[in-house]
Amino acid sequence: MSLVGHLGELRKRITWAAVAIVICCIGAFIERKYVFAVLMQPLKHTPYGGQKLLAFTATEPFMAIMKISIYAGLIISLPIILWQFWAFIMPALYENERKNIFPYVALTTGLFLGGVVFGYYVVLPIGLKWLLQFSAGQFTVMLHVDAYVSFVSLFLLAFGVVFELPLVMMLLAWSGIVDYKKMAKVRKWAILVEAVVAMVITPSQDPISMMLMLIPLMILYEFGIWLSRIVSKRKARRRELAVLAEAGIPENTTPATLV
Repeated sequence: MSLVGHLGELRKRITWAAVAIVICCIGAFIERKYVFAVLMQPLKHTPYGGQKLLAFTATEPFMAIMKISIYAGLIISLPIILWQFWAFIMPALYENERKNIFPYVALTTGLFLGGVVFGYYVVLPIGLKWLLQFSAGQFTVMLHVDAYVSFVSLFLLAFGVVFELPLVMMLLAWSGIVDYKKMAKVRKWAILVEAVVAMVITPSQDPISMMLMLIPLMILYEFGIWLSRIVSKRKARRRELAVLAEAGIPENTTPATLV
């Protein structure tokens, strides 16, 4: 495909992804009461569970609902967005890899949603409870609607993106930038980076929340090494088959038969 063809294909994929996002955002806005209730759920396990969020201007509630609808629309439309991404790079794949495109889409979606669910049900309630209890005796905390919506929404999106680590590692191995052996050698440094990431994106930075984030990252890194190993071996096998094909040797030929 020429450069113009690639640009046209990219424009088409971006257009379909944008249409999906707009439709899902509109749907989230229509069901805004339910979406807002889901966003408020983590506060029920804190001392401020029955408190309403504060708004200082007449436009803030509307803008907060719009922001919630956009974030929810992004999460809901994720499978379509990921499908457009894989469809764009599909021409660069081999024929047998194109047949396996649906597992890649399912893996990408599952990892992202797994990160969102894990952050929502495990890390966020613990982090919010610790933060609000820590200052309950010394400060009167008033939860501002814009700050709370932005904090929770970006926190969940960050968890979803971080959980894509195995897929990123697999793509790096597929492109030949890094192989699984190098990933295994730098495991200690990877754990250090993961600890920094866990410290930054957890809401309270307390040891419990950080460990709840660090342990899944360590498991995901090992999963990424395993995926990268599979990709690297398949690439090596394809190179071997290409060499045999150029030499006119059958694929099932073994070293013993060549002697």
